Parts: sequence; C-alpha cells; structure tokens
Amino acid sequence: MDSTKTTEPSAVTFQPGTTRSRFQTAAPETEQGPIQIRKMEPQDIEFTGRIIVEAFHDKVEHAVGKSRMEDMTQLFTKILRRSTHLWHRYHVAMYEGKPAGAMVIKFHDDNAIEDFQFCETLSHVGCWGLCGLFCMVIPFADIKIGAAECYVDTVGVDADYRGKGIGKALMERADSEARQRGCTSIFLWVTQSNRAVRLYERQGYVITHPFGTWFTGFATGCRDWYNMEKKL
Repeated sequence: MDSTKTTEPSAVTFQPGTTRSRFQTAAPETEQGPIQIRKMEPQDIEFTGRIIVEAFHDKVEHAVGKSRMEDMTQLFTKILRRSTHLWHRYHVAMYEGKPAGAMVIKFHDDNAIEDFQFCETLSHVGCWGLCGLFCMVIPFADIKIGAAECYVDTVGVDADYRGKGIGKALMERADSEARQRGCTSIFLWVTQSNRAVRLYERQGYVITHPFGTWFTGFATGCRDWYNMEKKL
C-alpha cells in the first residue's frame, strides 16, 4: 500500500441527472442518492472479479481463448480473494444497494503484485492460455506513476446498470481519491476504438499521445492505444 499517510475517504453518494456532480460524504440520517461508492469488501470479491474480467473481455479472450473465459473469471476471483494486500486499490459502486460497477486505481510506489500461482493458472487456462496471459501483461508492466499522479487501471460497469451514471460516478471517485493524496493529475490507457474515450473526454481527460507497437497488438489484440490525462 502507498506509504503516504492520508485520511481515508468515507463512502460517497452520487445522484445522476443533475447539472453538476453531487459527491458528498454520507452523513447519518440523511437521504442518499441511488449510487454509493465504497472500498471493496470481502462479500464483493466474486462480483468484482467478474466485472474486471469483463472490462478486459476482448484482451482476455485474445489471451486465453473464448472457451476459457469462465475459467479465467474463476481464476481471477481466486487470486483477488488471496491478494488482500491489494484490496485498497479496488472500489465498488452500489446502485440502490446492489453492486453495479467496480474500479481499480493505483498511486506512486504501489508496486505490489497479485498472489499469482503458476500451477493454479495452468489448471484453469492451460499452457497456451498461460502464455497468452504472460504476453498480455507485458505491455502494462512498464506503467510509470509519478509522485503526484494517479493511474486509473480499470473501470467496469455491470451490463444491467449501464446508462445510469455508474461510470461517471466511479471516475469522479477516482478524482476525489487522487486529490486526497495530493495528486495534480490522473491518467489512463485506453484502446483508440473504445467508446469509453468519449466518456473520459466528457470527464475532462485529454489525449496526450497515441502509442502501440506490433507487440502491443500481438499481446492484447489491439495495437492502437491512447494515453489520456486530466489535470486536477
């Protein structure tokens, strides 16, 4: 976990359909909006594991094959359950009390890795799937997060809750977390063909530069990516 001591933000609520965001600390005996963002808890593991794999669906399918997608979800859920030292990165969006989305954010010097087990992975996705996963993570292994930066690793929304402002609420929570830690900018990587590029632009992100090589395409199934950044 990041060594900088900060005040842990409490759960925040968001009411979609307003002219401006209404993030606020949830106070006792006050009515909350339908969306609540909080840190991931043990009961969220299976939901979060599924949402994260779905968020990377095309890349994961490219790596392990269509027939192994359910196995990959089970595998990632097991890894996430063991990797308690990483839970601080995960946030869950609740909509009317039900899990609706998840987000992963990272800060400077947060370099811990998942509790990966070789034989377990091999049993779930096979030899070719294992090789595919190793290739898939290589392009992301060199992400450098500056001392005053926050990196949005993943944002995913359950299909049943799309169009309700969940993604926007999660992105604004990322802004809030970053400001709490004194960050001056927040950034993410996204494929150029991803429709989420428009969401990020509406949230104030700008494309700083495109990137990608033949190996990026080989490893992830998509060669062309954007680095997008927002000043806080």
